[in-house]
Amino acid sequence: MATAGPSIAIANLETRLRVGIWDHERVPQLVRVNLLIAYAALPCSSCLDYRPILEWITGEWPRQPHTPLLETRLRELMGFVFGFDGRIARLDVSLSKPEAFPQARGVGVRMALTRGQYAAAGIGLPDRSLAG
Repeated sequence: MATAGPSIAIANLETRLRVGIWDHERVPQLVRVNLLIAYAALPCSSCLDYRPILEWITGEWPRQPHTPLLETRLRELMGFVFGFDGRIARLDVSLSKPEAFPQARGVGVRMALTRGQYAAAGIGLPDRSLAG
């Protein structure tokens, strides 16, 4: 579904998260984040300020306790970004663990949803405790 308005692309943003099923993954490990954020805003005087999103990904999010599944982290990130600004209409998010398998550049998950699909999927509104 196309969205009238700009998109923000964030590529290979690095953060460190506690995520994975193995014992050695209980400590923070490198996770690469890719986001495509489509939002409704014209003119550019009302453009989306993405800086708080980047700061949350690299500052607040790494403080969350361990979780075994990267899919959980994906849902957390989508919840935070959709909850950040009501103009965000669609997200395409991928998370990758580049050190998970030496023969691959990364192993990860990806999901692309509109705000309506996100709500209909029952993933829910963002957990405000994640906002710091």
